[in-house]
Amino acid sequence: NDTIYKLVDNYQAVFAETDIYLTNELAAKVGGRFEHSSIISKTNFAPRLSLAYKVGKGAQVSAAYGIFYQKPENTQLLYTTNLGYTKATHYILNYQRSVSDRIFRVEAFYKKYDDLVKAIPINNFYSLYNNNGSGYAKGFELFWRDKKSIQNFDYWVSYSYLDTKRDYLNYPGQLTPNFAATHTASLVMKRFYT
Repeated sequence: NDTIYKLVDNYQAVFAETDIYLTNELAAKVGGRFEHSSIISKTNFAPRLSLAYKVGKGAQVSAAYGIFYQKPENTQLLYTTNLGYTKATHYILNYQRSVSDRIFRVEAFYKKYDDLVKAIPINNFYSLYNNNGSGYAKGFELFWRDKKSIQNFDYWVSYSYLDTKRDYLNYPGQLTPNFAATHTASLVMKRFYT
């Protein structure tokens, strides 16, 4: 029996953002996103705010806060449209210095996940879905790029640390997802020939 399922979603979204210069050293970016999905009959508003402060030649400290929503996957909506948006709340603190073709950046972050989709299997073919999942991600990133020290040579080094756990899909509790690497490092080198 070949059954064809059809999902129709009239999805509307509006995003607005503005830069506000409070002083010569302090700037803010304020924004928000409004969206509505007809398939789940839900509306949300996601505010975003960031502040940046110059702390010296080519250097700034910034802090950001924002809420981000995501509609459930279509494969989940095939079984039920009685789900809501999943929610991620981001907090980010950043320091960056960029002088003479050299960039150094360090960033710390914390992300809180709410209303993640949980799947409760009822047999081999079907699951019950709800928005009772949760989780978090926290960590930091380091980045260094140098285009000046060696003529015709550009390199950058990055490292990130991630601690994350989620209770979602068919997880029995808060576990680290298999796609999340605790340590990630990279070294990229470019040599230019004239």
